[in-house]
Amino acid sequence: MRKLRSIGAFLNFLLIISIFAGALPMQGLAQTPAAAVVDGAYSEQLASIESKVEARRKALGIPGMSLAIVKDDKVIYSKGLGFKDFENKVPATADTQFAIGSSTKAFTGLTVLMSAEEGKFSLDDSPKKVLPYFKMADPDTDKNITIRDLLTHSSGLNRTDIAMITGKLNRQQLIRVAGEAEPIGKLRERFGYQNLMYATAGEVVAVAQGQPWEKFVPERIFKPLGMTNSNMSITEMEKAKDRSFGYSYNFDSKETEKLPYRNIDHVGPAGSINSSSNDMARWLRFVLAGGVFDGKRLVSESSFNEWMKPQMKVDPAGNSNYALGWFVQKLNGLTVVQHGGNIDGFNAMVAMIPEKKLGFVMLTNVTGSSLGGELMPMVWEAFLGKSGATVTATGDDVPPQNEVGKYRFEAAGFDMEIELKDGKLLANVPGQPTYTLEKVSGRKYKLAGAPEGFFITFKDKELLLEQPQGNFTLPKKDADASGPKSAPEAKELIGKWTAEGSGRTLEIKETDGNVTLNIEGQPPYTLTAREKDSFNMAPLPEAFWLKVKRGEDGKITGFTSHQPQAIVEFKKASGAKIEMTADELMKKAIDALGGAEALRKITSRETVADVVLEQQGVKGIATSWTKAPNKNATETKITALGIEIASIWEYFDGENGEQATSFSPVSKYTGKRLDDIRLASDFSTVLDWKSKFKKAEVSRIAKCGDEECYVVDFEPNAGSNFTDYYSTKTFLLMRREGSIPSSTSSQQVPFSTRFEDYREVDGIKIAFKSVNNTTGNGDVVSTIRSVKHNVNIDDKLFVPRKF
Repeated sequence: MRKLRSIGAFLNFLLIISIFAGALPMQGLAQTPAAAVVDGAYSEQLASIESKVEARRKALGIPGMSLAIVKDDKVIYSKGLGFKDFENKVPATADTQFAIGSSTKAFTGLTVLMSAEEGKFSLDDSPKKVLPYFKMADPDTDKNITIRDLLTHSSGLNRTDIAMITGKLNRQQLIRVAGEAEPIGKLRERFGYQNLMYATAGEVVAVAQGQPWEKFVPERIFKPLGMTNSNMSITEMEKAKDRSFGYSYNFDSKETEKLPYRNIDHVGPAGSINSSSNDMARWLRFVLAGGVFDGKRLVSESSFNEWMKPQMKVDPAGNSNYALGWFVQKLNGLTVVQHGGNIDGFNAMVAMIPEKKLGFVMLTNVTGSSLGGELMPMVWEAFLGKSGATVTATGDDVPPQNEVGKYRFEAAGFDMEIELKDGKLLANVPGQPTYTLEKVSGRKYKLAGAPEGFFITFKDKELLLEQPQGNFTLPKKDADASGPKSAPEAKELIGKWTAEGSGRTLEIKETDGNVTLNIEGQPPYTLTAREKDSFNMAPLPEAFWLKVKRGEDGKITGFTSHQPQAIVEFKKASGAKIEMTADELMKKAIDALGGAEALRKITSRETVADVVLEQQGVKGIATSWTKAPNKNATETKITALGIEIASIWEYFDGENGEQATSFSPVSKYTGKRLDDIRLASDFSTVLDWKSKFKKAEVSRIAKCGDEECYVVDFEPNAGSNFTDYYSTKTFLLMRREGSIPSSTSSQQVPFSTRFEDYREVDGIKIAFKSVNNTTGNGDVVSTIRSVKHNVNIDDKLFVPRKF
């Protein structure tokens, strides 16, 4: 039961963000601050936006930012907020340079269109026409992929970012690495965000134009737009007097950490541009004017329309699409065009509604913030309005019973219910414990039992939920509100269903006259009518729906769950009664491994394993040392194209630990992540499992591969829940599913690990092969070369290491 380690488990944490960059030593900070722009004609709207943005900036731990808003070809707001140099409290300005990250992709798309207009190539030519060495691992994709496909994330590849972020390979080498990666789908079959395909598109422009992409952009875009405070590389940004440093914010420790700059010239077209909000306001004006700036057209109308036109569905229903460097979505009949940028130390958002000649650019100096997504509704509502009256809070004279009711948490897809019991207000959240509300002042309450930073403020017909990862307004539901009603035909689906492949089980049941789909830890979803034998999952968007399958006799044999980027098959769950208890199962699992006596004889282990990151095009060798009672360390060497490109070191000394790499700052384990590492490092977890977990329950029998497995849900005393699958024949662990938490964002990365090829070594069985899967990494296959037990391991090994 000891959590086996895999390179995928720790590398996936690094791949949440799009591309990485950083900050240089402080110098040349003196400057004349840029004057802030606040248009008096929109003073009320702008004051409201600034107030909300400042509150969120502070709540999200963002040291500094810059914001510009454009309306009707005029910059109506441009201002720096907070600090570009957090340590010395130097204010950010509207001219402060920040890395814009993947917001660069729209520039790259435009350079491709400009080159195509000049007849250098066609969007539907093969990249091989310009880059003869370009290849893809899938023969059909290699034959049919076009330059257009490079820009639409339709290559069939998963992210191939690991080789990129190490900084050891040049652009041509990285393009070759992409050709080594195994695809996760066929060409144009699904949306798959791809930085190296954008690097390839930029190289296509460079070769076709006979000059580097880094020179083409300044000459053909920056200069005509007057973007004199923008550049193409961190080395250029270093020369700017008014520039920001990059930071990360740890929500567990509440610490702000300054990060080093990283040069990403090798993948520049995917995200290397640096700019200011004043300069990016010029970019907004150009886009909102349809490709014209100060009366001069930079690109033809037809090419501009191609640039902005939806080309690839991000979700199967087409609610979100990708153009040539832009995400395109619909909002109440209007078009939202946007692209964010996430880089180590920086986060950006460029968003606009062309029909209303309205847009904004946000530049921040923190890794992976949610503020860009939150800003869109703030800006749109301030200028375009929203349905319903604006509600303001009242004073202390509101009796507690007036706060009772259900409040709709639309973003999370469930209702929060407030009840009054024994004179105290309680908040009930699906899948979570009941929280007692402790009054702070007026109608503001703290959620007792929740982590620090969670508050509720009641208003007349809504409540404001404040939390470290974001604030949300929850409207109060009328007592007589009907809500969504399930379709009568949905009753045929009542029962338990198992997902093909993963073996996960869900239940469809009837409650209060409504048929709902129920997944552990999530709110119930009402199955409403869509079309014959199809159901929507209210309140989720229409991109989430079910399609029934029937046999020749007309009876339901299963259904498919359709959701963005995934279609999952479900069949009836086994009706077999689970006789096995967790105690009985774990005893059999211990015996299957060799027995408690044999396991206790093992006090240390040294393992060497080959590692293949199949969808990344890279390989590695990992050496691990573990020592009782709870120490471990792993060193991994990564290679690509036969070149060593990275070293990774992680350790836990029994109390603390961290991960260090040759290509990124040290990441110290904190919070839930530290709890998970502590549990994973404990040699005795499998033997003393009862003392480690609050709950362990054999919930069902499910298929895992070709075998039937007992499914066991574990809830540790501290750390993340996970689910194990044990063979009903051998009682060996076959699969584990869980999630990896982050201390610097609200994201949790789901993972699954298969364990195969058990062999006996020194009287105990060990899985010599494991396959770890995350969305960012794809499959990471680890195959053990050698295992040595009870070797002498010096405690001095379990210490930090610098590269």
